Amino acid sequence: MIKKVPIEALQPGMHIERFDCGWLDHPFIFNSKKIKNQAEIERLKTWGVTQVYIEDGQCPEPTLPARIERKIPPPPVAFEHIVTPQTARVDRELKHIPICHEIVRAQKVRQRASLAAKNILADVQAGKKIQTREAKTAVGELDNSICHNKDALFLLMRLRKKDEYTFDHSVSVGVLLLAFCRAMGFDQETTRTIGLGGLLHDVGKMAVPQAILNKPSALNEDEFKKIQQHVIYCKEILATTHNIPLPVAQIAMEHHERFDGTGYPHGLAAEAISLGGQMAAITDVFDALTSDRCYRNGIDQVEVLRQLYGWSHSHFNEGLVHRFIRCIGVYPAGTLVQLESGMLGVVVESTDNLLRPVVRLIYDTRHDWAIRQKDIDLSKPNGKGGEDRIISYESAKRWRINPLKVLGLT
Repeated sequence: MIKKVPIEALQPGMHIERFDCGWLDHPFIFNSKKIKNQAEIERLKTWGVTQVYIEDGQCPEPTLPARIERKIPPPPVAFEHIVTPQTARVDRELKHIPICHEIVRAQKVRQRASLAAKNILADVQAGKKIQTREAKTAVGELDNSICHNKDALFLLMRLRKKDEYTFDHSVSVGVLLLAFCRAMGFDQETTRTIGLGGLLHDVGKMAVPQAILNKPSALNEDEFKKIQQHVIYCKEILATTHNIPLPVAQIAMEHHERFDGTGYPHGLAAEAISLGGQMAAITDVFDALTSDRCYRNGIDQVEVLRQLYGWSHSHFNEGLVHRFIRCIGVYPAGTLVQLESGMLGVVVESTDNLLRPVVRLIYDTRHDWAIRQKDIDLSKPNGKGGEDRIISYESAKRWRINPLKVLGLT
C-alpha cells in the first residue's frame, strides 16, 4: 500500500514511489527515487518538497555500524552540489574558465567527440556493436568542458559542414543536453546519462536509406513514414546494447514526441513523455533549425529561440523551454548585436545577467566605420561596459559580418 509521508520521515535506503509535485519541482530525473544518503533528503528540502509517497511499512536498509576504533569524522557537506532553482548555475560560478582559454581545449574535445560519433554510426551501419566506452568517454569530456565554460562548445557548434550534418548534430544535441541538465541542477550521473542519450539519439537513422535522409526536396508520405521509423530503430539498437542505461534508449525513442500529443511514433503527451525525452525534443529542434542542411540554410539562433518560446504553449513543456532559453542565453555566444551607443558587437560569452553578456565591439553605426576591436562586459558597472546595453540582435548576413571570424574561429 502506498502512503504519503512528510519529507522528515524519509531515511537513507528508502524508496520514493513518486513525488507529491511535478517533474520541474524536484531535482531528480525520474518520479521515483531510492534515497542513497541524507544529502539527497536535504537537497529535496531545498527544492521545497514537503511530502512524498512510499510503500507502507517500508524500512530503511540496514547500515553497518561504525567501527569504534576508527573515529573518523564525517566529511563536510559539499554545498556546491546542493542545487536549488535559484542557484542552478552554481557550476559556472565555481569552475568558470575564461572562454579564450577553454576554447582551445573545447576544440580538441569536440574533435574527439565527432570522431566517436562517426565511429559509432559507422559501426551501426555495418551491423556492429556500439563501442559504449568511446561514447561515454566523449560525453564525460564534453561535460567537463561545459562545467568550465559552456559558451566555448556553444560557439564551436556553429562550425558545421552540410555533408557531416548527422555527426555534428549528434554531438551538438549531446552538448545542449549536458548544458541543459547542468542548468537544471541534475547530478553528474543523471547529466551524463541524458547527454549520452543525446549523442546516440539518431543512431536509428543508419537504417534509413541515405537518399531519403539527404533528399533536397520535400519528402512524400511514404518517405516520411520511413524517416519516422528511425526512432523505433534507435530504441531497438540501444535497448540491446551492453552497458547502455535504459533511459538512453527512452530518450532516443521519445525525442520526436510532443507535449501536446502531435509527435511520433506513439503520440505521447505531457508527462507520459519522460523528462529526458522532453528535454531532448527541445534540443533536437533547436539544433536542427539552426543548422545548414542540404535543402535549406539554418535559421539564426535568436529567431529559433523565439520560435521555441511560441511553441512552448503547444509542442513543448513551457517550463522547460523557459529554462532552456536561460541556459542558452537570450543572446547566445556568436550573436551579432547592436548596442544603445550605436556600436555593433559579437557576443563572446554569457554572464549571470542574461541581457548583459560579454560583447566584442567591432563597428560604429553612427559614424559608419570599423573600430579597433575590444571586449566589454555589459554586466559590469562603473565604466567597464555596464553603462551600455543591447537594444537588438542583427542579421550577420545583412551586415556582411562573419561572427566566427571576429571571434577567431575561422
